[in-house]
Amino acid sequence: MTTPRPTPPSASGDLIGRERDVADLCRIVDGSRLVSLTGTGGMGKTRLAVRISELVAPRFTDGVRFVDLSEASSPDQVVRAVARSLRVLENNEKPPLEAIVTSLRARRALVLLDTCERAVGPLADLCRALLDSCPGVHILATSRQPLRVAGETVWRVPPLSLPPAPRAGEDGTRPGAVSPEYAGRFEAVRLFAARAHQARPGFAMTTANAGDIAEVCRMLDGLPLAIELAAARVRVLTVQQILARLDDRFRLLVAAGDELPARQRTLRAVLEWSHDLLSHPEQILLRRLTVFGTWNLEQAERVCGHGGVDPDGVPELLSSLLDKSLIVLDAELQGTAYYGMPDTVRAYAAERLTAAGEEADTWRRCLGEAVDRMESVAAAIARPLPWSRRLEHLHLLDRHRENTARLLTFAQRSGRPEEGLRLCVALRPYWFARGLFTEGSRSLRQLLWIAPEAQPAAVRARGLAVHAELCLDVEGAKTATEIAEAALEAAHGCGDAPAEAIALGVLAAAALRTGDDDACSRSAHLALAAAERPGDHFTEVSALGTLGRLARRRGDTCTAEDYLKRSVAVAEKLDDRWCVARCLNGLGVLATQRGELESAARRLDRALQIFTEMGVAPETARCSASMGYLELARGDVSAARRRFAGALRISAASGRRGAVARGLEALAELAIAEDQPERAASLAGVAARLYAVLHQPSPRAERLYRQVQQVLPGDVAAKAWKAWRTLPLEQVVENAVSFPAPRHPLPSLLTRREREIAVLVADGLSNRRIADHLTISQATVARHVANIFRKLLITSRAQLAAWVADEGLEP
Repeated sequence: MTTPRPTPPSASGDLIGRERDVADLCRIVDGSRLVSLTGTGGMGKTRLAVRISELVAPRFTDGVRFVDLSEASSPDQVVRAVARSLRVLENNEKPPLEAIVTSLRARRALVLLDTCERAVGPLADLCRALLDSCPGVHILATSRQPLRVAGETVWRVPPLSLPPAPRAGEDGTRPGAVSPEYAGRFEAVRLFAARAHQARPGFAMTTANAGDIAEVCRMLDGLPLAIELAAARVRVLTVQQILARLDDRFRLLVAAGDELPARQRTLRAVLEWSHDLLSHPEQILLRRLTVFGTWNLEQAERVCGHGGVDPDGVPELLSSLLDKSLIVLDAELQGTAYYGMPDTVRAYAAERLTAAGEEADTWRRCLGEAVDRMESVAAAIARPLPWSRRLEHLHLLDRHRENTARLLTFAQRSGRPEEGLRLCVALRPYWFARGLFTEGSRSLRQLLWIAPEAQPAAVRARGLAVHAELCLDVEGAKTATEIAEAALEAAHGCGDAPAEAIALGVLAAAALRTGDDDACSRSAHLALAAAERPGDHFTEVSALGTLGRLARRRGDTCTAEDYLKRSVAVAEKLDDRWCVARCLNGLGVLATQRGELESAARRLDRALQIFTEMGVAPETARCSASMGYLELARGDVSAARRRFAGALRISAASGRRGAVARGLEALAELAIAEDQPERAASLAGVAARLYAVLHQPSPRAERLYRQVQQVLPGDVAAKAWKAWRTLPLEQVVENAVSFPAPRHPLPSLLTRREREIAVLVADGLSNRRIADHLTISQATVARHVANIFRKLLITSRAQLAAWVADEGLEP
């Protein structure tokens, strides 16, 4: 038996990447007699199979035989295609299948069956016959679905590895450049670069185009065929132009020449080939599933199970689409499987949905299902609920975030504000926990503008109230107050207590920021009374927190503590640890101000532990800032720097200008403590500008500026105050977290023992002599010296001696 090198028509070019797959599959093919490589069209199954066959060929004394089954769909066509490839002579005395078995019975060979999806049933029968009668034969198959033969090992060929999507700020800022070295670690990028170089020999991946190459590969789902078709376009287009045209990917991605079979010359042809092999119900379900970003079985049944798709048959249909690699198992969360669809498949199937005239109806069904589900979740978390269940709901909402964004866009574009507003109101606690203030506020603003006179009164009132609440830190107290007053008027008009409570809470918080203490107190107490009627504990805790901050500002720390403890009691009754942690943060701040540092540390540590467990950025930032003040009170400047810098970065990423201003003020306080008055003035100046944009006063920033004016000449202070105000906010943040060496660390940063040891170090004593002098261990001395270095941001005993001399410290 000869051993011709398999040369499938789609296996042009070297295999790039897949090193681990190849190594694992070579071992598996050796130990398993039937291995099926499955995956969507264009995934590179054939090329991978050919590479494996080349590597394992020496293990098969009778060689490797390649069988192209792309044109075979009936049992007769299957056996004839195999017989031709194996060079089995046909005769009337013996059926073709028997002749094939006879030919291979005494052989040790690998049979590579390529493109099996058109005739899965007949090929399964052929494989069973070969496995039963030909003990030396191993079979390697490529198919878009498994053959379902006993003993079959199914290997789902994954997409090529991709760089993770960069995390842009919520304000839409573009992430930084990607280095070619980093991008080149990923298989998809390496494939694009290699094929682009073949298409245009002068092409090279650079810092200027690496990020765009990575984005092209992500948009094409790491699909090798699509990436190769895209890379070929560098003959006439730049990578940036290719990226810009990928929304019309089916026209762009067309192969030149005839080196590929017709079914693989365009991306559309690949998908049409797969689509045409589906049953009619499978085709209907596939196109309807495009309205989801991710989904579970229940959602698929409710939204897609009608008109040609039996709801009871959805599980089997999903299983079939999964087998055929048109959908993927996305995740398993709390015992429920979630599915997804590659973007390239989604783009094609969405065209089919539009062509079938089902687009609007399917999106409406999906929106209605989401509203019902999200309102059910909102009702559940408003009642007493174990913390573990609350976390489960939070993670489920995370899972559905992409769906939610898509549905809100549909609600806006299709003129369905009622469902959109109901969905937004149900998402209120989630948006707050995840810090999605800009995202939520934007959606509500757009929906509230759509036919306001036609919106149900209570739905509009609640939408206005939540909008006011979300935009308080994004657009400022003035805008939030105007919207909250409109919400309150609407709530009174329809008698909606939930909207009234939220609006009053916003008015109280806004009044606190503008310095109107009487209005703050009045609105907060009214909010408390209104929140009790619908049992809105979120508003109740917020209003108590506002009253606590008001009392603290007035210097009444006892009353402030009472309000915060009442908040803790409300939250603990419901087992809402997020609200508990927010209150603990406030209590930690009070304890720090009183000098009760151990109590402050316990409360803040517990709060931060909860926020970290939840992964909630805004409250983590606030708590980190609180811990920064605690570290400053302890005298640990280095730790305070880390806390304040981390808080500022989180706040900047969230788009909350008020939080950014507070972060800059904290760093200005630190700069004053470090004897950096010009830096303090620059930080405070930007904070004041942000407050001005929000139409809020800036008493703290102005107080910091007055402190600077006491130590700097007037013109120097004024220049520093204005120095950063015209810079982009991103640059301000980078300046703020790039710390200069402190000019004049303060003696008060050190404990009494540390000052004592600092003087002895300055006198030239070694750790051993200091230990003998103070009757302590050398290890204790070493720890103290390390703490001194950390607090003073120095690195040598000589620097410490100079500092002691400058401060005039004495034993």
